[in-house]
Amino acid sequence: MYEFDWASKERWAKETALGGAALGFRSKLRRDEVARTMLVFWGEHCLECAPPQCYASCPLYVQRDDRKCARLVYGMTRNRDFAGLFDYGVDLRFRRWGKIETVLFGPSVSVARHRTLARMDRVGVSAARGASSALVAISPSRKLHGAFNVLRHKVLGSVPSEGGLEDYDEFVLECCSVESEAFGLVLEWRPDAVTRFRHSFEILPGHNFHRLPIGAFPKREEGAETFLTIYPENDRAARVIFTWLDFVKYQQGGARKQNVGTAAAKPAAKVKCLLWDLDNTLWPGTLIESAAEKLVIPASTIEIIHRMDERGILQSVVSKNDHDAAWAVITRHGLADYFLFPAINWGQKSASVRQIAERLNIGIDSLALVDDSAFEREEVRASLPMARTYSEDQISRLLELDEFDVPITGQSKVRRQSYLVEMYRERAREVHKGDYANFLRSCEMRLRIFVPTTDADRRRCLELIQRSNQLNLSSRRYSAEEFESLLKTPGVLCVGLQCEDRFGNYGIVGFISVDEKGREAIVHDFVISCRVAQKRVEHAFFWWLAERERRRGGDILGAELVLTERNGPLVKVFEDLPFKRLAEQGAGVTLEMALGSPIPMQDVIEVIDEVPR
Repeated sequence: MYEFDWASKERWAKETALGGAALGFRSKLRRDEVARTMLVFWGEHCLECAPPQCYASCPLYVQRDDRKCARLVYGMTRNRDFAGLFDYGVDLRFRRWGKIETVLFGPSVSVARHRTLARMDRVGVSAARGASSALVAISPSRKLHGAFNVLRHKVLGSVPSEGGLEDYDEFVLECCSVESEAFGLVLEWRPDAVTRFRHSFEILPGHNFHRLPIGAFPKREEGAETFLTIYPENDRAARVIFTWLDFVKYQQGGARKQNVGTAAAKPAAKVKCLLWDLDNTLWPGTLIESAAEKLVIPASTIEIIHRMDERGILQSVVSKNDHDAAWAVITRHGLADYFLFPAINWGQKSASVRQIAERLNIGIDSLALVDDSAFEREEVRASLPMARTYSEDQISRLLELDEFDVPITGQSKVRRQSYLVEMYRERAREVHKGDYANFLRSCEMRLRIFVPTTDADRRRCLELIQRSNQLNLSSRRYSAEEFESLLKTPGVLCVGLQCEDRFGNYGIVGFISVDEKGREAIVHDFVISCRVAQKRVEHAFFWWLAERERRRGGDILGAELVLTERNGPLVKVFEDLPFKRLAEQGAGVTLEMALGSPIPMQDVIEVIDEVPR
């Protein structure tokens, strides 16, 4: 279900992209393949949302009919040229900082009931809008629709649930992108506002179909209100038409249940993943007959692996061999990160091929196996006729074949990295077993601290100051002129924070100003984005700042905190850091930290220092 409440057909009609009829596609997931779905309600939100104060201060504020902020250009609109779970696609264009989000209510319902509830919701929305229009002359605030929205969530939350998250098979995202370039679409899982899972889907121009196995998601935390959030990387104003955005449970015995992601019995037009056998294929000779250190992968084969990777074609290994010994040869040649979810075991190769397809979330029809054994090739073809197979004699010509002829883009060159994330994540889950610090370390977060010099960087920092309320130290609102003056003030250090991890780039997420005139440095402004809240970015920054001030000869690091109704989350941050309260006057609190004090969990993020000394 979706928040169609504020759709503007007039704005939608102004879209200059190709018409819907030219873009329509047949969904890869039929409704009759799905037994049940999770009942969710996707609504429009802001990545830095802290209403209502931000409505007055944020330069990005665009008023909706209910006076809230419109983060989608024309809201969510039904596009009848598409169909998936419903008889339409959900057409939207993100504005900067726009996101869509749902609370995971939990109820599992049949496809038919889900569609019926969506129709009932449309009737309720129409009634609420009509009544609000009639009452607007009496009550301009239009509170009636807000009451309907509260009622909607109570009704959805009261629908009886059958089973837990583990009873679903996958999360399915199917959409059409009208953008001319690929971009990342981020999915975040946040119980009680803490991000516990993050994944980036690569969205290509045209039709996209992605699946995440249910095992990729953390277990639901008892009593925690869990949110699922989706937004484009780097604040891209992308237009997307969604046909599926759902947790699904497939029909028992159906083809989809047995062969996830495989609907065709013939190969796809292009290969997405090339699987390598090892003995007499990747290298001459056999591991069982030769010493591992004597096996050599030919330079010509390594070159093919590199060129496949540049084209964005994923690669893995399917081999009947001793895993540790075989992997040592691959590692020695610097190829360990090129092979995703390798299947080196003594089982059937068709089973290994199927396993890799499931773990990569791609169709078996887009896989290809190169193997010197005619028996193994035939075993795979008999079980999986939609997969391609090649002999070792064809290796030198693979790059010339049409099925491997794919355009090289900026996204294709880094596609493997996004899949490495999932492989590393699985290993991390085994290691940290619920330890949040270890989870953050597994994300390989990097914090870049820099002086904002470009117009774009300064504009983004100013937007954060004007918008943020929950993670804002002073709650000062600078005008553009005042902010430029601050940046030029002698003795005041002004830095921006940019953050990224293995799942994508968060962009610029913070701004800080520090008075460095004396031995006691004072933090005047500290603003940080909600999207990195509770990821220990604050701890990493204050560790860096303390080290800088200590080298400068300082003794004390101070901060001036102004308590507001909305910045409680930042107060908790300072309580976790080794700051002490010295004085309180009204809403103002003076904080102080001795330089050299140990900062908890400052080692979970790599700090990249680009600030001149």
